[in-house]
Amino acid sequence: MPVKVVKAEDLCVDYHSVRVLSDVSFTVQEGDYIGLVGPNGSGKSTLIRCMLGLARPSRGTISFFGSEPSAMRLRETVGYLPQRMDFFNPRFPSTVAEVVSQGLISTRRAGGSAGRERIDRALEMLDIHEIGSRLIGELSGGQQQKVFIARALVNEPDFLILDEPTSALDPETRESFFSLLHELNGKRRVTIILVTHDIGGIGQYASKMLYLDKTVIFFGGFDEFCGSENMSRFFGAASQHIICHKHD
Repeated sequence: MPVKVVKAEDLCVDYHSVRVLSDVSFTVQEGDYIGLVGPNGSGKSTLIRCMLGLARPSRGTISFFGSEPSAMRLRETVGYLPQRMDFFNPRFPSTVAEVVSQGLISTRRAGGSAGRERIDRALEMLDIHEIGSRLIGELSGGQQQKVFIARALVNEPDFLILDEPTSALDPETRESFFSLLHELNGKRRVTIILVTHDIGGIGQYASKMLYLDKTVIFFGGFDEFCGSENMSRFFGAASQHIICHKHD
């Protein structure tokens, strides 16, 4: 029986008496690769914050492996790449390897040779091993983004949450990154939630789509999406078939 990684039931979130999420229900199972899409202001970031235990619901529940999100369990099992790097000071004299190693802090995997091996593997996966000793502030925006992706991957998580991870990447690097995600999902069964504005492209990569606009408009596989009369009325038949990528 598939393991339920995240389960939301009738989730509602209010900010300053304004409801930003309303009656959101869905289940993420182990091995899912979900594209989380929706317009600006649809509540995607709020939903991610709830998954990470950083925001509390006003009503309803959200569980992580069957219990409320806990900081220790999240550190051990989740790799997270936020859209905004508010924690990052490019003037701080950290090397690339040191930034990547921050993904191991507060886990049992941080110390000794095992930690160094994980850092080396993450650098190699993103093809940045040769710049491991360079200062992060010396890098281009695209290179920095690759470093932060390596930081999210370094603890070899069971569950990845990536918020607009390819926004600063060139097309070739973007395709390489999506190939890496495909391999992690297919071979290691890493569960992935990828937040993106590219609703027209997510069907190339993800196995399911969660379309959010303050509530769940659609959640399911792309075959189901393509065959849905409701989605045809919502998006229009032409756009619906472009999104699903079943007619290429």
